[in-house]
Amino acid sequence: MRVLQIVAADRWTGAAATALQLAEALREAGEDCQLVFRPGRGLEERLRGLDWCHAILAKERGPGDLLRAVRRVRALAAGCDLVHCHLPHDHLLAKLALGGRGEGRGERGEAPNPAGDRARGTGDRGRAPDPGPRTPVLVRSVRHPDHLRPNLFHRWLFRGTAGLGLANSAMVDLARCLPVLRTIPSEVLPVALEPRFAPGGDREGVRARLGVPADAVVAGTIGKIDGTRGHDVFIRGVAAAPGVWGLIIGKGPGVAALQTLAASLGVVERLAWAGYVEAGLEDLYAAMDLFVFPAAGSDWGHRAIAEASACGLPSLAADLPGVTDLVEPGATGELFAAADSAALGRLLRSWGTEPARLRKAGDRAVAMARARWSPPALVEAARRLYTAARAAGGRTTDRSTRP
Repeated sequence: MRVLQIVAADRWTGAAATALQLAEALREAGEDCQLVFRPGRGLEERLRGLDWCHAILAKERGPGDLLRAVRRVRALAAGCDLVHCHLPHDHLLAKLALGGRGEGRGERGEAPNPAGDRARGTGDRGRAPDPGPRTPVLVRSVRHPDHLRPNLFHRWLFRGTAGLGLANSAMVDLARCLPVLRTIPSEVLPVALEPRFAPGGDREGVRARLGVPADAVVAGTIGKIDGTRGHDVFIRGVAAAPGVWGLIIGKGPGVAALQTLAASLGVVERLAWAGYVEAGLEDLYAAMDLFVFPAAGSDWGHRAIAEASACGLPSLAADLPGVTDLVEPGATGELFAAADSAALGRLLRSWGTEPARLRKAGDRAVAMARARWSPPALVEAARRLYTAARAAGGRTTDRSTRP
C-alpha cells in the first residue's frame, strides 16, 4: 500500500509527532509511506536527510501560494492508494488536490509518472495504454474535539472523506454529531511510543542537577506554560501536599505568573523548573514518582500520560475525555475533577505516603504501555482503518471542488 501522510506543521509536537510516528511505523512494517510537512523550526531539522520526507508546504499568504501548495500535494499524491491528513489545513489542501477524482498532475499540469507518456505512445512500445493514476482515498485524523464541531465548514471539509482516525475513544460518539461522518469507518489510533520511554533513566543525575533531594517524593507535569495547561492547579495541589516536591517541564509566557503564585503559596522551595526538554525527557520522567496531568493540550491523545506510564509512573489525571484510555483508576493511577486543586492535593498526600502503592501502580503502568502503545499496535489499527476506508472510498467520492 502506498500512503501519503500530510501535516501542515513545522514543530515536533502534537499532530506532527503523531504523523511522523505513524509514517515511521508503517515504513517499518513494509508499507510505502511518504510524509509532507512545512519546513522551518525543529521538525525540518529532525527530518533532514530522509528522502521520504518532503518539506513542500508553506504558510500561504495569498491564492497563488495556496494553488502552488495544492499542486505540490497533487503531484505527490499521484499513484498513492491513500492520502492521510492530520490537521484542518492539510485536510483542505488534500481535498482541493484530489478534487474528488484523485487525478495526480504536476505543478505545470504534467503527470509526475510515466503513465501518461505510455498512454500517448511515447513510452514503452507494445504495451497497452495505462489507465492513468489511481484515485487515492482520503483519510483524516482528528486529534482535538474542536475539529469535530458540526459547523458548515466542517460539513463541507469532511464531505468525501473515506475514513476517520481518532485520538481517543470518547471522540467516537462526538464524530457522529456530524451527519457526513456517521456512515464512514473510524478507528482510534493509539499512541506509538519511542523505545527510550522505559524504566531506568538517570533519576539521581537529574535530581542532583535540579536540586531535588534524592529521597523526596516528586510529582511532575509537562506542557506549554501558557495558562491553559493547568499548571496553577498543579502548583496548588503540591502546596496542599507538604511532603511532595513538584517538577515542571515546559516553557511559555506564563512562567512568571506561576512563580508569583508559588511564592504566595509558600511552595517555591519545593518546585523545580526544568524548562523545555526533548532530548533526555525520559530521564526527567525517571526523576519523578508520580505524573500529574491537569489539563489537555492541543492533541487529545494525551501522549504524555503514555510516556510517563512507560517510564513506570502512576498518573493522577484530570477526568477529561479520553483519559481513561490511558489510566485505569485504582490500578495505574487516579482521576480528579478538572481544575479541582484540592482534590489533586488529597491524592498527592495519599499516594505520596504509600511507596508500595507507587511501585505496584508503576509496574502495572509499564505493562499497559508495552501492551497497548507500540508501533505494531498503531500499524494494526491504521491498517484496519485504511482497509475499511478503501472499501468505502467509492461511496464517498467528493466532486464538490477542484482548482
